[in-house]
Amino acid sequence: MYIKSDKIYTESGVVKGYLNIEDGKIKNILSSDEKVDDFHDFSTYRIIPGIFDTHIHGVMGYNLMNKTPDVISEIKGFLKGISAHGVTSVLPTANPEIFKDLVAVSRMSIDGAKIIGIHSEGPYLNRVGEKGIDEGHPDISLDYIQEMISNCEGMLKLVGMAPELPNSKQATEYLLNHGVRVAFTHSNANFEEAMNAFKNGVSISTHTANVMTGIHHRDVGGLGASLLAPNVECEIICDGLHVSFEMLEIMFRIKSYDRFIMISDSTHLAGAPIGQYESMGLTINITDDGFAKTDTGRLVGSTKSIMYGIKNLVEKMNIPLEIVLNMACLNPARTYGVDRKKGSLVVGKDADFVIIDDEYSVVYTFSEGEVIYDASTDKDLFNTKMLVK
Repeated sequence: MYIKSDKIYTESGVVKGYLNIEDGKIKNILSSDEKVDDFHDFSTYRIIPGIFDTHIHGVMGYNLMNKTPDVISEIKGFLKGISAHGVTSVLPTANPEIFKDLVAVSRMSIDGAKIIGIHSEGPYLNRVGEKGIDEGHPDISLDYIQEMISNCEGMLKLVGMAPELPNSKQATEYLLNHGVRVAFTHSNANFEEAMNAFKNGVSISTHTANVMTGIHHRDVGGLGASLLAPNVECEIICDGLHVSFEMLEIMFRIKSYDRFIMISDSTHLAGAPIGQYESMGLTINITDDGFAKTDTGRLVGSTKSIMYGIKNLVEKMNIPLEIVLNMACLNPARTYGVDRKKGSLVVGKDADFVIIDDEYSVVYTFSEGEVIYDASTDKDLFNTKMLVK
C-alpha cells in the first residue's frame, strides 16, 4: 500500500512523496520523483508518526480509575477513543485494581491504540500545596508493590511516588531491580530532597511543574531539580493552562527538547460536551473551550489531547513541528525502550502514523498498517453512560 503526501514527517526530515506499507511495517519512503501507479492520495494533508501517550487516565467518558462490571469494554472504548486523537501507543495510567484486565486486553486484537505497558501514578503520593491541609498518605508497602508488579506480568513500566515519604528509597531500589522506572510525583520535596531522589535512580518527572514545589529564589524546589537534573525525563502538559507558555519557554531554555515527553494526563472528562457533571465527588463544568473546572474556576484534571498540545507548541510558541513530534512520539518511545519499532517514520519500523489536516484534526490513524480511526465513519465515540448531568 502506497500513501502519498507532500509532507511526510520522517525521522530524517520532511519528505514529499510516498509511504509504502507492507505487512504492518514501513517498507519504503519514496520521493515524489519515483513512479508509483497505485496509491492513496493525501497530498494536501500531513503524515506524522503515531503519538505515544505515557500518562493518561481516561478519555471520552471511559475511565481507567474505577473498576466497573464491564471493565474490558471500558478499556477497549478507551483505546478506541484515544486513537481519534492520533494516539497509537499508550501507557494506561490506571487504578491497580484493573492491572490484570489491562494485561488481558493487551493480548487481544484491538480496534484502537496498543498498550505498551502500564503506568501507576501512586498510590504513595504526598503533595499538599501551599494552602492545602495534610490529610496523610498511605504507608509504603513493598508487599503491595510486589503485588502490583506481579499483576502486571512484566508490563509495569512506571510507578510514581513522593520521594520524601518514609521507605521511598527502598521502594525505588526494589522497583528498579524489577525493571520498573520510578517517577518523582505529587511531592512536597524541596530541591535537595528531589535531587537526592534523582541520584537514587528516580528518572521521570511527572507532569513537570504541576503538583510539585515550584521555583523560589532561595530554593528552586522540585521543579528546579527536575529541570537541572541531567538524566531526568520531564513529562509536560501543553494545554496552556496547566503550565503557562512563558513557563514552558523557561523550561525549554533550561533543558534540551530531547528530555521532554508530552503527555495528555487526561481524564474520562476529555471530550465531554459542554455542561455540568457530577464526577470524582465534585460538580465539574466543561467550559466552552473544553476545559474541566469547578464553579470557582479551579482546574479539575486535564481534558486536552497531546495533539492539542502539539498545535499549541507549533502555532503559539513557534517551535518547529519536527521537534514537537519528537517530544510526542520518539522521546517516549526511547524512554520506554520501544524506539526500534515505534516513535518515528523510518523504514523497518511499525507503520504507526496519523494523517492530519492543517488544523491538526485527525483524518486517519494507522496502527501497524491498519486503520484504527477514520474521521468519516468513526462517529459518536463518547461514552455517555459514564457521566450524569
